[in-house]
Amino acid sequence: MTLMEAAQGAGRSSMVAGILWLGAGALLLLAGGGVTAVGTGAPGLETQTFTRVSCHETRTAKGGTVRHCFGMTPAQIKAAAENERRARLDALRAHRSGGAPWVPAPTPRTRLSFVDHDGRQDPVEVTATLVGSYWIAHAPSVVVTGGALLLAGAGVTAAGVARLRTSERAGGDGAAPCRCRA
Repeated sequence: MTLMEAAQGAGRSSMVAGILWLGAGALLLLAGGGVTAVGTGAPGLETQTFTRVSCHETRTAKGGTVRHCFGMTPAQIKAAAENERRARLDALRAHRSGGAPWVPAPTPRTRLSFVDHDGRQDPVEVTATLVGSYWIAHAPSVVVTGGALLLAGAGVTAAGVARLRTSERAGGDGAAPCRCRA
C-alpha cells in the first residue's frame, strides 16, 4: 500500500465520521430547539394557565424547580364548582325517599412538571405546554436545558464540518488529487 492509498483510506473514514458527527449535531439541535420551544410556550403548541397549584415537595431550595405539582384550569374549576353545587342540592333533597343520593365525581387535577418554586409557598399561577400527555411548565430551568442542547448541537455540528473538510483535503472523495501544472 502506498502512502497515497493510505491517505485516501484515512480520508474516507474521516468522511464517514464527519457525516455521523453532522447527524448527531442535527439531532441535538432539533432536541434543543424543541425543549426551548416547550419551555417558552412557542406559538402552535397547546398552552394553558393553571391556578390552585399545589406541590407536595416542600424541601425545594429558594428558586428551585419542583418536578411534580398539580393544578386546575378555569374549565376544571368551573366543573368542580358545578359538582359542589349539585352535591349541596342533593343534600337538601336527601330526606325524600325513592332516589339514590348523587355522589359527586372527584375533582380532576392536572399534573404539572418542572414548576418554579420559591421553597415556601406554592405558585399562584403556572403556564404550561402540553407535550404528549405531560404538561411542562414554562420555567427557566427548561429553557436552560434547551439552550445547553443547542450549544452542544452547534459544537458537534462544527466538529462534523471540520472532519469533512479534513477528509476533502486528504482526498477522501475517492478521486486522486489533481497534479495539474499551471
